[in-house]
Amino acid sequence: MIRPSMRRAIWGSAVLAVLSCTDVGLINQGADGPSGPDRAEFTGTVCVPLAAGESFPVKVLYAVEGGAGVDPQLKSAIGDGLTQLASQFPSPAVTFSLVAYHSIARGLQGAYVPAADLASPISQYSSYQEAGPISVRSALQLAGSLVAGDMQTGCKGLVARARYLVVLVMNAKDNACANPNFNPGINAQCNAFLPDEARCSTCELTRLTEEIKNLAIKHRAGEVVVQPVYVRMTSDPVARFQAAEIARAGGSDLIETDPSNLVNTLQSRISYASLQQSLTLKRLIAFNRNSIARDGQLLLDSDGDGVADDDELARGTDPAKADTDNDGLMDGVEVKMGMNPLVFDRVNGCNASLDTDTDRLNDCEERVLGTDPCISDSDGDGVPELVELHVGTNPLLPEDLNDNDRDGTSNVQEIVQHTDPNSADIEFQADRSYGYAVKEVDPTPDGRQCYSLRVYNVGLVTPLELPNPPFSNIKRGINNVYIYFQVGRQNDPRGTGIGSLYVAPVQFIAPNRRNPAGVITFTNEEFVLGS
Repeated sequence: MIRPSMRRAIWGSAVLAVLSCTDVGLINQGADGPSGPDRAEFTGTVCVPLAAGESFPVKVLYAVEGGAGVDPQLKSAIGDGLTQLASQFPSPAVTFSLVAYHSIARGLQGAYVPAADLASPISQYSSYQEAGPISVRSALQLAGSLVAGDMQTGCKGLVARARYLVVLVMNAKDNACANPNFNPGINAQCNAFLPDEARCSTCELTRLTEEIKNLAIKHRAGEVVVQPVYVRMTSDPVARFQAAEIARAGGSDLIETDPSNLVNTLQSRISYASLQQSLTLKRLIAFNRNSIARDGQLLLDSDGDGVADDDELARGTDPAKADTDNDGLMDGVEVKMGMNPLVFDRVNGCNASLDTDTDRLNDCEERVLGTDPCISDSDGDGVPELVELHVGTNPLLPEDLNDNDRDGTSNVQEIVQHTDPNSADIEFQADRSYGYAVKEVDPTPDGRQCYSLRVYNVGLVTPLELPNPPFSNIKRGINNVYIYFQVGRQNDPRGTGIGSLYVAPVQFIAPNRRNPAGVITFTNEEFVLGS
């Protein structure tokens, strides 16, 4: 006969195995609930976040033809179209960069800025007087460099959710192959088409567009699209063909217009929408910040700093104060990194009050740990860094294939269960493993997937009363239970997704007083979107 606690562990392990996959719809509903007042249960419905706003940025780079010899009507239409972007896109979720090109390309606005900040670059475009043969190649080269630079220096989490759009406004054909002095380094395979200069240039433009498109793969960005806009002035079949080939290589359809309709074209015929790839549940983790599973025991961590109360007393640190020496670094961070939590350590140039990715580790602590302060899961294993700090795993290495204690349960499974990945705690797992039930339910009207969630057998402890200046003290027995709802792109297990966090204070005074009593319910609105 299988004990109820053993049934819970068996079912929990099955659920966790499925949770490591992307098809969470296969998870079955569990049967067991909390076995006593020192266990909590949570239930509610959560939906994947809307792919919009600053968490899903759109970055638009305009590369526009200009300079001496360009028809004034065209230049005026380009200037008017760019100027009206400020009223069309007041939100900082859509930002812009501006390149002007003729024989060479010049970055008039190299970094991405809100549309309202384009006034000065647009003015520079109006007075741009570069002369010589037209090189569309130079525009694509500079655009690729600027996009790649933003990806390399940007937050990995935001880059993974960003949609990069290169809008190339062109009127004349590219003459790069006819003017090698202006355009050194043309691809040898393209040069082989000479003396057919049009074929050589088209080959080179296609190659450069493909390089820009492939930046999404190289830097794990959400999406890159190159959108040419061919503006007809006089009949130029070569220019139109080149624009069409750029569109094909850039993942778009050619947009063709004339100067009188260019303003409307830039406003209404180009999609400035955010990344629309569907998101799905990648990981569900419940975590009691005030308890630590170690060697088959549930230890008390009153201040939630990752160091058990008994260990704090042995070290001389304060079990009721997460940062004993007031240096902006939690005691647990200092202990993990071999520092002294009793000695003030200054992290130069670091603001300890800043938590860019809202993962409850401040940016100074992330710098000390070596994690990325703008993403809550630096190693892409679906486990937030704060959780890895508390359980003793490495936040810089994926844990889903590791089994530190060789007990047959992977580190990620033990983290999700809130058991100890560093000790073979089989009996503890059987009794104390957190249980999960996940079921897909009807999506939102805008098509986002929703899930009915149930988390149970969450172990509770009785933390100390904590000082909380300038506010009232935190009452004795308050457990801060975190529920992380981590989503990402389908079939991308190592992809950088985005997490939402729900925090529930649950009071437990041993042996049998719990508040709130019964099953605790949550709503989608109570989850805070992170990075």
